[in-house]
Amino acid sequence: MKKAFLFLIVVWGVIAVFSHRCEHAHDEDTYLEGLEHTLACADWQVHRDPTYGYEMHYPSCFLPAESEGEGTARYAYVEELPLKSVCYITLETETLVCRDSLNPYREMRTLAREMGGICLKRSETEYLMSCTLQSRDAKVTAYRLNAKYVLRQKLWFVETLIYPEDFAPAVGRIVDEVNEWQPFS
Repeated sequence: MKKAFLFLIVVWGVIAVFSHRCEHAHDEDTYLEGLEHTLACADWQVHRDPTYGYEMHYPSCFLPAESEGEGTARYAYVEELPLKSVCYITLETETLVCRDSLNPYREMRTLAREMGGICLKRSETEYLMSCTLQSRDAKVTAYRLNAKYVLRQKLWFVETLIYPEDFAPAVGRIVDEVNEWQPFS
């Protein structure tokens, strides 16, 4: 009886230590490692626009944020960092009316150049844009914008990810999602 009791105590102790380690495995991580872990473990949710029918996928750790009208959806990850600075990562989709254009690629390159970025043509109806946005406050060095433009029936559907440039290693999964985005799959 004593051996069984001791055995149960030892087993309980091992389980308690293991549980504590798993629970606090990322306590000593840097903020970026913690964010990367959070994003890697997040389930993906689907937003379906009721007006235009496009879909966007976003991590479950992102919460709905104020959007700018019909055809727009915005989800944000907001975290308070040390030194009382705040990190914003936003994932947004919007619908833009397309102008009739003989050369949409030239227009996209012009838009990217005006923003100080680059535009890559994936097809006649898909473009990727990437640029650095300067931060208005000095708390984070700069922000990065990644966007995918998809043309369908004279409407542009745009998915945009904006994040602090320093966080690029942590948000790679979301950048890939934006680059591969198919609004009407």
